[in-house]
Amino acid sequence: MYKNRNMITRHLMSLMITLSMIVTILAGCNSMRLETIGTNLTEETSFPLTLTDDLGRLVNLEKIPERIVSLAPSNTEIVYALGLGEKLVGVTEWCDYPHEAQTKEKVGGYSDIDMEKVVSLEPDLVLAEDIHKQDVIPALERMGIPCFALVPHNLNEITNSVLVIGKLTGTGDKAQQIASDMQRRIKYVSDKTSGLTDIEKPRVMYVIWEDMMSVGVDTPIHEMITIAGGVNIVKGLEGFPTLSLEEIIGSNPQVVIANVEDYPGGDAPLQAVLKESRLKTIDAMADGRVFGISASLTNRPVPRIVDGLEWMAAIIHPEIFPEFVEKYGLNNDT
Repeated sequence: MYKNRNMITRHLMSLMITLSMIVTILAGCNSMRLETIGTNLTEETSFPLTLTDDLGRLVNLEKIPERIVSLAPSNTEIVYALGLGEKLVGVTEWCDYPHEAQTKEKVGGYSDIDMEKVVSLEPDLVLAEDIHKQDVIPALERMGIPCFALVPHNLNEITNSVLVIGKLTGTGDKAQQIASDMQRRIKYVSDKTSGLTDIEKPRVMYVIWEDMMSVGVDTPIHEMITIAGGVNIVKGLEGFPTLSLEEIIGSNPQVVIANVEDYPGGDAPLQAVLKESRLKTIDAMADGRVFGISASLTNRPVPRIVDGLEWMAAIIHPEIFPEFVEKYGLNNDT
């Protein structure tokens, strides 16, 4: 199925990164959610500034950061969205969007951070995640480097993360523009599907991995399916349950959406569904409603997740969202 070991390694590493990102999002359920000290996220920023991050830690910044290191692809993408690419001096090997991010100095992988490299870049702000709380953040802060952890776990908090990074970097106006656009687009989809009856909401299976790993009720993808007017076939389970073929056939999904990554073999979850002969009887297969979707638009807590929501809405309800069908180039061919 794969041409060489490098492809297998990249495929497995991509899955690990995807799950690490989503687990990080879910971990936010148990954290404090960004209370500010004497500030409001929509007010003009003044420094010195103190904010509480998603780990419940007070973070102090004396001035607007000029040298930023990002330890996660999601943070990197938000920094670029705020127009701060020139201030980004270090990123991880997995920070691949936008393309310019790939030219930045690398400070390691998603969890295996090269601490000496980070320190050598002399950052005045490190944007981290939950996975870095045990070792990386304490070590950097002992050296006087401010670290701010972002751990959003739903669409609202992803929007809030944009506002927070805007607050930290003195780009509040731009952050508010992005957040307002995200909120407007989410509301547009929600308003269009809010009046659907239960019978009008198709049963949806989302496939993360080729072993039929799916998404539980505590995931952002479940939230996206719901907003887009579908019903997740996974009921009462959290995290990322692997569904048996019997469970899938018994649930009889009317729509199947599968992760697709942008590299050779990255469509393995989609192909696993299409090539499984025992799934030929489910409604989604019979009606030609099995679709791939860009994993970077559904698995990362970034502004582009709203693109993923619109794409998902077009898949689930093309009759309601013809403009999204056209926007994302969708049809009924698998």
